[in-house]
Amino acid sequence: MNIDFLDRKSNVSLNLEDLYSRFGYWKYTMNRFESYAFYMENENFLNDNRVITLQGSSGKLLALKPDVTMSIVKNYKMLGKSKIYYNEPVFKVPQGESEFKEIHQAGIEYIGNVDVYQTAEVLNLAIKSLQTIGEDYRLCISHVGIVNEVLESLKFSVSEKYQVITYLQQKNSHDLTKYLMELGRVEDIKIFEILSKVDGDLNEGINFLIEQNMFKGLEFLREIATILSEITDCSKISLDFSHLSTTEYYNDLVFTGYVKGLANSVLSGGRYDNLLSKMGVRDKSALGFAVNLSEVSKLPAKKVSKRKIVRYNDTKKPLDMLKEANIWFEEGESFCILQGGSQ
Repeated sequence: MNIDFLDRKSNVSLNLEDLYSRFGYWKYTMNRFESYAFYMENENFLNDNRVITLQGSSGKLLALKPDVTMSIVKNYKMLGKSKIYYNEPVFKVPQGESEFKEIHQAGIEYIGNVDVYQTAEVLNLAIKSLQTIGEDYRLCISHVGIVNEVLESLKFSVSEKYQVITYLQQKNSHDLTKYLMELGRVEDIKIFEILSKVDGDLNEGINFLIEQNMFKGLEFLREIATILSEITDCSKISLDFSHLSTTEYYNDLVFTGYVKGLANSVLSGGRYDNLLSKMGVRDKSALGFAVNLSEVSKLPAKKVSKRKIVRYNDTKKPLDMLKEANIWFEEGESFCILQGGSQ
């Protein structure tokens, strides 16, 4: 089927659904509403706890869903599938903004045993998703688990962890060093300087960290990087510890995708075992990502194939015209049949 006539967002949306379905993911369609209490019980997993609320006919307070993944995890046992994809709107205040927006997202979730293959597959699909949007893209990989382990081993308080991660996100080495000195943690400055320096080639970054002999969990990451090097252009994949989250959502691998022509990230994802555990799914792990299709719509429209304009008058029999129209359709033509001087 020719879908060149679609706008860019719709075109990408259909191609992503085809991609995820062919890789064995099952589509999940959900209700626009969730219980308001559900989000308040899990607000630590939201970037912004503001939600649009309304009262249901039974008097129960409902919320327009600000997040898809939480709803999927909530219904995981009922779904009975480990690989799920969705194409849904969410309603939230985007980071750095003050008003609610409807944001259209397409994405995947894998819930099960997150081994090397499943991790590599999800990252492979993230890369293919970016390629669907544009050829000039970048996937930035980070690992909040490595950072959290450092912070835990050095016994930082919750508020101190938040501040350190914020400085790493901002790539603000100067203020991070100053902050650590104020805490009397001069001996800890080096390890965070090392993390701040990692910003570039995925394999080089991993090897650099391994050489420092200060971090755990790098062998798994190196195995993933080796696989990606064989199947895709790793010059478009970087390791960067500024791509972290201050929420409790992610606990391990985190990644963010960008496409040339868009100021904001267009893809975000990671591993979120913490969310599963909070919702009572303690024997599984989870990994997934979402593509912001509303962001995709900001890209310039692609040129569409020209549509043939055919005009008829009273001398042409309707049956003959319709027969011709069916022939053009079967040949893959795009056309518009108009009467005389009609527009």
